[in-house]
Amino acid sequence: AFKTMDRLDDAIASHQQAIALKPDYAEAHYNLGTVFNDLGRLDETIASYQKAVSINSDYAEAHYNLGAVFNDLGRMDEAIDSYQKATSIKPDYAEAHSNLGNAFANFDRLDDAVASYHKALGLKPDFAEAHNNLGNALKGLGRLEDAVASYHKALDLKPDYAEAHNNLGNVLKCLGRLDDAVASYRKALDLKPDYGGAERNLLFALLNMPRLSPGELFAENLRYSENHARGITKPAENLTNDPNPDRRLRVGYLSSDFRTHPVGNNVLPLLSSHNQDKFEVFCYADVANPDAMTERFRSTVDHWRAITGRPDSKVAEMVRADAIDVLVCLAGHFDNNRPLVCAYRAAPVQVSFHDGATSGLEEMDYWLTDEFLHPAETKEKFTEELYRLPVFYQYPQLEEAPPVEILPADGAGFITFGSFNNPAKINDDVIYLWAKVLKSVSGSQLLLKYKNWYAQALLKDHVLERFAAHGIEPDRVTLEASSDSFVEHLGRYARVDIALDPFPCNGMTTTFQALWMGVPVVSLSGETFTSRAAGSILHHARLGELATDTPEAYVASAKDLAGDLARLRSMRAGLRERTVASPLCNAPAYASSIETAYRDMWRTWCTGSEKRR
Repeated sequence: AFKTMDRLDDAIASHQQAIALKPDYAEAHYNLGTVFNDLGRLDETIASYQKAVSINSDYAEAHYNLGAVFNDLGRMDEAIDSYQKATSIKPDYAEAHSNLGNAFANFDRLDDAVASYHKALGLKPDFAEAHNNLGNALKGLGRLEDAVASYHKALDLKPDYAEAHNNLGNVLKCLGRLDDAVASYRKALDLKPDYGGAERNLLFALLNMPRLSPGELFAENLRYSENHARGITKPAENLTNDPNPDRRLRVGYLSSDFRTHPVGNNVLPLLSSHNQDKFEVFCYADVANPDAMTERFRSTVDHWRAITGRPDSKVAEMVRADAIDVLVCLAGHFDNNRPLVCAYRAAPVQVSFHDGATSGLEEMDYWLTDEFLHPAETKEKFTEELYRLPVFYQYPQLEEAPPVEILPADGAGFITFGSFNNPAKINDDVIYLWAKVLKSVSGSQLLLKYKNWYAQALLKDHVLERFAAHGIEPDRVTLEASSDSFVEHLGRYARVDIALDPFPCNGMTTTFQALWMGVPVVSLSGETFTSRAAGSILHHARLGELATDTPEAYVASAKDLAGDLARLRSMRAGLRERTVASPLCNAPAYASSIETAYRDMWRTWCTGSEKRR
């Protein structure tokens, strides 16, 4: 009764009194666990549920809830074990089968996840949540059309299901249907105005929408931050970091991307090259499914803090307890990253790094960038102070990459343009311009590939129809689909003469990989960070002439390259070596420049008490 009234301290006292009177009272231990769970006291939650199942090993609900806590904490082996115990005790427990599927999905065991969701739906066909979860797993397998069908089934059963609208938006975005995706996200937010996940997905979709002004993008990002930072109370006590400008600094990196991920690949060279005499490095990792790259991060840094399942307020307390001087929030609005930790003023200096736009947070002090991403006359709007690095992007050398092959045009007799970017980036304006490129180069072909997604008729037909509307016949556009290994993926560049970069959200990792495989990239630079990313990479690879600033120059650059096979051969033969020798692959110099940035920021904070927020 107290729990129902939200009098949780009284509820705890009552359950503990019951346990004192009857120590083997499994239900009281279980109920105590549910209250601890509501309070976010997860260690005590686990202990209570474990005590309940030690008293009654056939307590299916306790196994189920124990699995849910393990799942939230990223302890997937234990989550799977708990859910399997629940389903073995109670085979018709549809909710446990569905949550077992969630645990399998978090462990990237997607085929097992699909089987579990089908089991749940066999028991409970009107289980909207299981249809939604099935859609997520099918999307992960690249079965995008089946995912759409699952989300629609969920919404037929539960039209006000905000999460299903959000997830439908995600798969529509994958299918290149950005307007429909944005509509789905906005529907989710209409139903659930405080739905942070839908807002973040909306922000990412908008980065891919052509013709949005910097002011419109800024307004959307600011709205997100204001909505979710509202009500956050910063600790009353002042930060007590020693304001010595020259001492060893404690730097914390906050991310969900300490794994095989584009941001992880960019950041690992930095963390591996930090000056350990001058910097003590902490990672605050929200990684539910760690991999080999995660272990490389863990072994590289001084301190590793797992934060999966912990609320932002508790993470901020951890950062403060560690006396972090500079907190670096990685890719704030993407994936499961946690920019709102910074809203609690967790550290004296707080830095945004690898986000796609402004954090919109008053408490975010700096945004790392470079002179190309944000030139002096930039029109992008932001709440942070810009700090321009000598070079923004950094990549490890791709040691496992296959050798660069000869120019494909020499064997094929025609030029093959290519893009291996996410279809979400290939909007109508991109297709219009790519069609002009194809028309400008007689007999040329276009090769598109992204995972196994182009096997979907919904996506394939949508792309070909849009090219046909601009006079490009289907036989000039090849759409390939397969689940390649990384080496196989890189090997596909052996068929590409020139890579075409999308806009306004450029390719970053794809641009670097193309250069590594000897393939020049033609890009179109806009007015925002994400629309200038490929240009920054090209500039630092000494290929700035390929970073064009008008659609006409884009077409002309692609046409000129295609008409100069000798230049293409020379580029192909030397691009990898040029890239290795560039600032893009000089981790020690890169780390030194970022350490200089942190030291400058720290000195600024140390100059006066008004800076010590």
